Amino acid sequence: MNKLSTVALLIVLGAAGMFNGLSLTSDPSGRSLGLNVGMLPSWHTWDYRVSGLFVLFFLGLGPLICVAAVLVDASEAAVYVACVGLVTIGWVVWQLVVLDIYAPLAHIPLTLLGVALIVLALGQFRARARDRRRQ
Repeated sequence: MNKLSTVALLIVLGAAGMFNGLSLTSDPSGRSLGLNVGMLPSWHTWDYRVSGLFVLFFLGLGPLICVAAVLVDASEAAVYVACVGLVTIGWVVWQLVVLDIYAPLAHIPLTLLGVALIVLALGQFRARARDRRRQ
């Protein structure tokens, strides 16, 4: 059940990250996602291209690659899952604290998803430790 839940959450995050990342890089104004450049702080780049690339690679491709690691039972898959969870939460914190973007409809699900991935990774760490003790 842990593996299935982990894969499902990673696929959801990866698909959303790919969609949003591609949307932001192909339309850096953010209009395709209901954003506008005026939401960005003055020190930030003039558009959403950099943010879109981050989302595309770290919240899109990263989780999808992590799915493969989980499916083939890579020895470090739980570490990768935990890292994806931490990056997801870090992205929300970055948006709130640094970019001063308040979007609860995006932040709450992303935070919950990040926490769930970390909890699932911790469960995997405990299961592996339990298996090692039995041997």
